[in-house]
Formats: sequence, C-alpha cells, structure tokens
Amino acid sequence: MPRDRAGQPARPARSRPMLLQLKRPIVFLDFETTGLDVTADRIVELALVRLNPDGSREALVRPVNPGIALSKGATKVTGIHSADACGLFGDGGKKPAQPLRKLAPELLAFLGDSDLGGFNQIGYDLPLWLNECKRHGITFDLKGRNLVDAKVIFNVCETAWDRFLMGPRNLSAAVRHYCGRELEGAHSAEADTQATIDVLLAQLQRHPQLPKDVPSLADFCARNSEKNRDEEPAAKTGTASR
Repeated sequence: MPRDRAGQPARPARSRPMLLQLKRPIVFLDFETTGLDVTADRIVELALVRLNPDGSREALVRPVNPGIALSKGATKVTGIHSADACGLFGDGGKKPAQPLRKLAPELLAFLGDSDLGGFNQIGYDLPLWLNECKRHGITFDLKGRNLVDAKVIFNVCETAWDRFLMGPRNLSAAVRHYCGRELEGAHSAEADTQATIDVLLAQLQRHPQLPKDVPSLADFCARNSEKNRDEEPAAKTGTASR
C-alpha cells in the first residue's frame, strides 16, 4: 500500500557512513510506468525520497492515474493492473488514484529547489518526468539542479563487470554488489528509491576517488552519461527491463 511520510519526522540516518556532502537536500526519484517509452508512456506510481544534509530521509509516495492502460510487460514487472491504476483501488482502496496534474502542487513543494538523484534517471526517469510535466501543464525547471545518477557510476566504476556471468547492471544487481543484500520489494517505487540512496552511499565508500560533493559528482555523471554498457531503457522507446 502506498505510504506518505511527507511532513512526518525524518528517518534517522542509516548505518552506512554519510559520505555525500550536501549543502542542500537532494531528492531521489523513481517511477513505475505504463511502459518504457518516455514519450508515450505514463507514471502509475512515484516515490520521492529527500536526503537531507544530516543524512535523514523523508519520503513522499503516490499512486497516479495514468489515464491509459498499462502494457502487459509493465503489469508483469510492477504487479499493477490497469484497473488498479485507473479505477477505484488506486490508493489501496481508500480513494481513486489522482492524475499527475492534481498531484503537482504537492510534488513541486516537496521537490523545492533540491538537486535530483536516481538510478538511470538521466536516461529514463527525468526525460519521462519532463514529458509528463509538459503533457499535464506542470511548470518544472531543471535549471540550477545537479543530477546524480548511481547507474552511471555503476557503469563507469565496475569495469570488470561481465553481464553474461553477473547479469545486467540493474538496480537489483547494484544492491547485491554494493550493499551485500537482495533488493526487497523490487519495482515498488519507494523500495527502489530507498535502495538507490543506499547504493550511492556504498559507491562513495567503495570508490574513494569519486567526488563527494554533489556538484562535482553531478559533473562526473554528466560527462559519463553515455557510457551505458547494458541495454537499459534510455530517452526513447525501450524493450529492456530497468
């Protein structure tokens, strides 16, 4: 069931060292969608997790009525059916899921002027989000925001990774590799977002040569964003799983 902790006391910092140097919060985001085409597909569940300079976290999770049917592939991955997303059970049976445009004021207030983080967000989540904003008339500007992508870091730093022996460089593999555990609740938007933060902090611990401040880390990600060694969905129609 979707959970809402926005406005509630922030979670204490987790046991992993808070090596990321923050001058302002960074919001990590993850979307479950109707498919993999960032132009045509829609968000059906979103999670925003704000990482504060003291290492605490605050989460905002919302189901979204996409207004279109989910693909069979998306339903298989997420467990969300079109009737759930568009019907009466979008919010755990309490009330229908709302269209993105009705959620916009709450989401924009939560985002504020924060920097943005994610796993494959540069290639997938952000292009999809910007297209959704355009579709729903939501004013959102990336100007002035630093973009940190743990997937890019995974691609660049793990040069010995063999996808035929170790599998694709997806979030489940990253959690296993960096955090030494399995990803519980994979393809639940909040579980994926919380896991992405864990992965990023573990990457900074494992690779001390990485920048620790957000602007420098964002510059590293921007310079290496094309190094997508596995066939993950990018800013176009895709067929691989995220």
